[in-house]
Amino acid sequence: MEIKDLAPQAVFTHFQNFCAIPHPSGHERGMAKYLINFAQQNGLEFELEDCGNVIIKKKASAGREKSPTVILQAHIDMVPVCRNGFEHDFTKDAITPIIKDENSPDAKSELLKVCEGAYICADNTTLGADDGIGAALILSVLEDKTLECGPITAIFTVEEESSMKGAINLDPEYLQGDYLINLDSEDHGELFVGCAGSINTNIAFVPELVKVVDCAPIMLQLTGLRGGHSGCDIHLNRGNAIDIMCGILAEVADTNDFFVQKFHGGEIRNSIPSSAYVELAVPQNTLDEFKAAARAAMVRYQDLYADTDPDMHLILGTCPLQTMALSYTSSLNLLSFLRALPNGVIKMSSTYEGVVETSCNLSTVRTKADAITISMLPRSLKDYGLDDVIDKIDCICSLLDNVEVNFTDRSFGWTSPTQNKLIDILRAEYKKQYDIDVKITSIHAGLECGYFAKANPQLQMISLGPTVISPHSADECVSIKHTQEVYNILRATLSQL
Repeated sequence: MEIKDLAPQAVFTHFQNFCAIPHPSGHERGMAKYLINFAQQNGLEFELEDCGNVIIKKKASAGREKSPTVILQAHIDMVPVCRNGFEHDFTKDAITPIIKDENSPDAKSELLKVCEGAYICADNTTLGADDGIGAALILSVLEDKTLECGPITAIFTVEEESSMKGAINLDPEYLQGDYLINLDSEDHGELFVGCAGSINTNIAFVPELVKVVDCAPIMLQLTGLRGGHSGCDIHLNRGNAIDIMCGILAEVADTNDFFVQKFHGGEIRNSIPSSAYVELAVPQNTLDEFKAAARAAMVRYQDLYADTDPDMHLILGTCPLQTMALSYTSSLNLLSFLRALPNGVIKMSSTYEGVVETSCNLSTVRTKADAITISMLPRSLKDYGLDDVIDKIDCICSLLDNVEVNFTDRSFGWTSPTQNKLIDILRAEYKKQYDIDVKITSIHAGLECGYFAKANPQLQMISLGPTVISPHSADECVSIKHTQEVYNILRATLSQL
């Protein structure tokens, strides 16, 4: 069975079409063209903003002209992550979606359980259900000529995963409405009325370089970690490949000298690092001892993360020997510095049970010609919580003279009322159709609703969606059953507003 053969066919046909269109952040032109063609084919008013956003409007059904205006919103970019060792050019190559059910030999039982049956995943890459499934749900509503409802404005934004460019540059004119339903959430049966704010953190570690003599090169590659969304999955306490690599090398440093030639870790700012790669120069007479110490340290970390990252493994190999490398002191300072930076859950919310209030993700490390660059992503449901993490990072960076830090592109958190007509209808439909008692909560991830709330404080917003597991990782999958249920609930809700 192909994806497009699933019901509701309109939703899954659009989603399969999205998979064939490359659309990582910053490369959404193909998606915009698809949306414009869709609007033209269905006789709908549309607008393409200079920033790349696409807005499509559907007039009210006859007799429903005075019904509340509902804004449906999703983003049309995706996070480009592929499984370690798998080659994929996200700017050119299509995503290959695959249906997994109980008859699939490699279907994961825990995913079948959470998804309540079959799910869709991709062939060794992110799937783009975040947020392609939300965009597909919106298009299916827009083209449904049997749906009797009030006026709908559909907003499709760009670069949500990288810079929030679409939300930042959206003309506030398009936010003139009564309710906004954001379709970028990933927990079926939960209605989100708040989200975390965040800030991009960029650090430059300027090392001291020395000439390497009487050394042998060695490469260490840490792979097989689960990774995941740095907001939605941070509470799962999965291993961070950068942090673990530093921990392994710190243990080895107790008995062995080495010089860092290259450190490359993580995939993208808002993804928990699933791999890390290091090239070292080790004194030739201690190379065997170094390898033994690295393997021994790895055994301890495999035990520490056996529950969350059972497939984690360390590869020791060869690499070129560079003329220059970080000095012994700079090498150790780099590892200590990375280990000292805040990473993981910092505080749980006292308002929303089981929700992270404040966290920080140690995201990427890259070796450049003049510096080691480090990116991080702190998040918090509270502005003061975010301020506190910023201060902690700033203090740690101030301890070393060769470190510079800057904070950019702060995004806004958001809180909406927990009770209104929209929530009442949604709550009733979840219960009536599927006997689900919805949970009203907040999400520890950045949603574009924060920017929309700044542009129109009177707009009442909620975020919902079907179950999406492990977004921002190659294990990403979406529940087929929950997608079907969200479609039916969304359709019924629009008909009653």
